[in-house]
Order: sequence, then structure tokens, then C-alpha cells
Amino acid sequence: QEVDKSQEQLDEVNKKILECAREEFLEKGYKDASMRSIAKKAGYTTGILYGRFADKDQMFRALVDDGAEQFYNYFYDAQENFAGREPEQQVKGLHGFVDEKVGRMIDIIYDNFSAFKLIVCCSGGSSYEHYLDRVIALEMKHTDRYIQMLRQQGYEIEPIRNDLNHMLASALFKGIFEAVAHDLPKEEAADYIRKIEIFFHAGWDKLFGLI
Repeated sequence: QEVDKSQEQLDEVNKKILECAREEFLEKGYKDASMRSIAKKAGYTTGILYGRFADKDQMFRALVDDGAEQFYNYFYDAQENFAGREPEQQVKGLHGFVDEKVGRMIDIIYDNFSAFKLIVCCSGGSSYEHYLDRVIALEMKHTDRYIQMLRQQGYEIEPIRNDLNHMLASALFKGIFEAVAHDLPKEEAADYIRKIEIFFHAGWDKLFGLI
């Protein structure tokens, strides 16, 4: 029982530190946040902070890791699942598949909203500064794969330059995460993102020669 109580006290200290770290990052951004200021907010010495966290980046990761990796892994698995389908299923089922998976991705974002708020608005200089780039790179990879599949099925598709692929993938995901930047309620964000999907469905269908 003493061990359990001691662990409980440690957990409470860590919880308090991370709550104050979140407040500091949201207020100042990662670059301008300081361990000294976080310690002052939490009512502890900087020594106590460094005894638990090597630096402010470790604190930042503790606040965002779970949500960020859940989102990325879900997106990765969804892309791999879709790539494993028969070509005809991919062509006919793309829009429905995307709509379903994006719905789940919205759930993950809003279940971990504070983590994504930190990533989207406050991560400059942290190890999560380029998180969105990872997501965009994965989207680009599977867009290229989908184009190759269409060509193998006899569709005549004009070359899609890599920089255009990057611009479109960036526009898509930056648009989705604007909902976080603007603190949209989940229901409003879902409607906003649905309209983005409609726009991109039509645009890609036109580029692919499907309409």
C-alpha cells in the first residue's frame, strides 16, 4: 500500500507538471516555452522537472504521442488495407472508403483534441514540427500507387507531377487540420471536412479521367 501511495503521488506530480506544460506551450508555443516557467506554474523546482523529463521536448511528446501515433497508425493501416483490395473494388469504392476512414480520423482528432491543438499550432522547434509532413508523405505515396493501379487497368492518365501531388496532399490535410486551429466543434468540423472531401473527390476524378 505504501508503494501504491508513493506511485500515486508521483503520478499526481507528473500530471500537474504536464498540465502546466500544456498551458505554457499553448500560450507561448514550443520554441518560447521554458522549463523554468513551467516549473513556476506547477509550483516545483526545475530540478524536480528535470528529474522526470529530460527536456521540454520530452514533455511535449508526453502530451501528444498517444493521439498523434494513433492517428498516423490508423491512416497507415487504412491505406494498406485499401491497397490490398482488387482494382475494380478500389475504383468503385474509393469515395465511400475515404469518407468512412476520414470519419474515424475525425473521431481520433477530437478524442485527442488538445494533442492536435499543440501539434497544429505550437509544435515549431519540437520533434513534432514535421508531423504533418509525415502524414502528407504517406498520402502522396498512396496517390502514386493508386495512379499506377489505374494505368495498369488501362486508364489513360496524364502525368501527375510530384510537386502537384505534394501541393494537393498538403492542401487536403492542412484544410482538415484548420478545424483544429480554429477550435471548431466536432459536428461543425465534420461538416466542413465533408465538403473538403467532396471538392477533392471531384478534382481527383477529373485529373484521373474518371469523369
